[in-house]
Amino acid sequence: MNYLFHILTMIGIVLPNILGYNLIFGRGKILHFGPIAVSLMSAYAIFLTQRATGSYLLAIPAGLAASLFISAFFAWLALRLDSDALGILTIAMHLALLAVVLNWISLTRGALGIPQIPRMQGLSTQPAFTFIAITIGVLWAFLMHHIHRSGLGRQLSALAENRAHAEALGISRMRVILSAFLISGIGAFFSAFLYPQYISLLHPNDYQFKDLIFYVMCVVAGGPGSVRGVALATALLTCLQEGIRFLPLPYSLIGPVRLIVFGCILIVAVYIRRREIFPMQRTV
Repeated sequence: MNYLFHILTMIGIVLPNILGYNLIFGRGKILHFGPIAVSLMSAYAIFLTQRATGSYLLAIPAGLAASLFISAFFAWLALRLDSDALGILTIAMHLALLAVVLNWISLTRGALGIPQIPRMQGLSTQPAFTFIAITIGVLWAFLMHHIHRSGLGRQLSALAENRAHAEALGISRMRVILSAFLISGIGAFFSAFLYPQYISLLHPNDYQFKDLIFYVMCVVAGGPGSVRGVALATALLTCLQEGIRFLPLPYSLIGPVRLIVFGCILIVAVYIRRREIFPMQRTV
């Protein structure tokens, strides 16, 4: 029963960030690889503030502000760079922010991480934490479904299909892209707020490049732009990720085996979904 609670909790934790990322990468076809960087900044803003003040009432606004700030910065880059350049730069930003966290030892404790993170009142037991995580994940999924079907979702699709035609129809590219990135940033904030509390530790190893690959794989395997598909893929791949721990293998091999399995899944998913990920531009 505890393991079932754990699986459900992990799904609820990652779902807001992945569905927010799906809005940008899946629906908008924007080659953005910065969702883990947003979570990283948000998490450290939350729990450094909580550690300094002892109050989540101050830590939550700090984390949300950090998440929205870095998301707005990525939106600014997306408005000014070509697709390939944006993808490379967002990966570089992720690695640069990770390097800052690892080397600013006096503030972040570097590779030691921040241990003994207290849980908020009401999250002390496993069933309570699972209930809150799943509730947030489900409500966020309903919200994202509404956004995808709203004018913002249609405008994102129009810009992805033919930017010049969409702008000629009066669609503001700056407003649409900024809105999409800020919504994604809020989803990243929820994940950053819950996960360190769940494991009682904030550590840079939980924000590595492999986690970005997992996010990309969930979006591609579930169908870029599909809220239901991506949510289902997230649930199934989270179960697979946690289930690999039970393979009769040495502990040192679990990580490499997981990367090999997920790499194969990603290659197959990209091949099958290649027309959805890289659609041909419509002509007027």
